Amino acid sequence: MRANPEVLIVEDDAETLAELSGHFARRRFHPLAASSATRALSLIEHNSASSRPVLAIVDWDLRHAADGRWDSADVLSRLAHDMAECLVIVYSQNIDAFAVRSRIQRAHPRAWLHDKRDGDASLVSRVSRLLEQQVGDLRVHEGSMVVHVPSLDEHHHREAVRLVVHHPEIVTFHSDTATKAVRRFGEWLARHHSSVRLVSLGNRKYRLDIQT
Repeated sequence: MRANPEVLIVEDDAETLAELSGHFARRRFHPLAASSATRALSLIEHNSASSRPVLAIVDWDLRHAADGRWDSADVLSRLAHDMAECLVIVYSQNIDAFAVRSRIQRAHPRAWLHDKRDGDASLVSRVSRLLEQQVGDLRVHEGSMVVHVPSLDEHHHREAVRLVVHHPEIVTFHSDTATKAVRRFGEWLARHHSSVRLVSLGNRKYRLDIQT
């Protein structure tokens, strides 16, 4: 069963939003594109019970968004509260300003900061480094699948990717569909005699463990 990882992209510049969405679509992600905080909050709400983004990229300055009712801090707060397992990168041309960094950290203490002045290519490169992790004999390829390196077999499911990129942390899943996908991944690991095993901690909490 395949389920492409989702990435939430919040950007009020239409051209940049289209470019980032296209980049992730080519890498087999499903982009959730939002040109305003209001749209982003709606996407989070509608995905919270089933599929949930593995990654969120949030433009801090949404001054050109058509709807100014909410801002990036509201999006970050919602992500921190409801989707703690989602990796978050916030980028801004004023990322060095103390007031900006302080507001971001208050809204989402675990968010990574990125300087928008370095350009989109720098952002894409950082995302690649963040997502392409290796755990034991597993490797995340282009952020969208898990590869068992000895056999080169691929596992295509966002929850498998989520577990690997969060290792060694515990990940809480929020639906029966997600936990079934996680258990299938555990069975896949066992069939491949992987050095990595799935550990269930109860209450839909799982982590990966490297066997020695």
